[in-house]
Amino acid sequence: MDMEVRVPLERINLREGKRSRLEEPVAKEETVNLYVNGQHVVSLLASPGLRKELALGWLLDEGIIPDLKNVDEVLLKDNDVRVRIRGDVSMRLKVGTMVRLVTSACGSLPPSLKLLDDVERPLVRSDYSVRAEEVLRMVGELNRLSKTFRTSGGTHSAALFCEGEMLAQAEDVGRHNAVDKVIGAAALKGVDFDKCVLVSSGRQTVDMPLKAARVGIPIVASVTAPTNSAVMAADRVGVTLICFVRGEKMNVYSNPQRVTAF
Repeated sequence: MDMEVRVPLERINLREGKRSRLEEPVAKEETVNLYVNGQHVVSLLASPGLRKELALGWLLDEGIIPDLKNVDEVLLKDNDVRVRIRGDVSMRLKVGTMVRLVTSACGSLPPSLKLLDDVERPLVRSDYSVRAEEVLRMVGELNRLSKTFRTSGGTHSAALFCEGEMLAQAEDVGRHNAVDKVIGAAALKGVDFDKCVLVSSGRQTVDMPLKAARVGIPIVASVTAPTNSAVMAADRVGVTLICFVRGEKMNVYSNPQRVTAF
């Protein structure tokens, strides 16, 4: 499925004193509507493809369902994804969408975690660890596979490595969507999340380590920066948060015992 489309534009180059008409690729974006037990839950602006993985990943890492055993059916029609779940998840859906709204602004840790505490706060207890060199390799592999970003500059990317092996990778116009897609794809493969590393190109705000914690991923690595709320949340829920993974350096902001070096 095409992730980009070519559009006409005018380029202005002040250094060369030129103005030219040309076409260049831009990332495609569509609306994915998620329904749970017949009720519209959320509409996500996302890149084409992996709609099932996006929906299931969102349900898992937003804490709506604990695993895929609760899912009876997933139906795809156009841009609608309809999921039938056993049991009453109305309270979790309410809290999940409230947390999503609260955490859209960086630095909102106290209210967002209070909402989580009202239902269930995740805590990752995995003792899985990785060498720093392996983290660099994972980020390098993610960068190499980010083809749409290289041509359009309009996507984020994420990948899930389990015991060093990449099991899922996705690009998306949304950094959250990319994470949801790889978590959903891995869940469909029956992955044991407590031996996984989630690698992302996106900024780490409070909701990113929380997504990992809800499915039991112990380590999150990103090429970009964290917010203070993300650091606090990662520490509180037991996630190792690694950011600024570039060249031969990285910053480990929480639970550093899972990263070995020297």
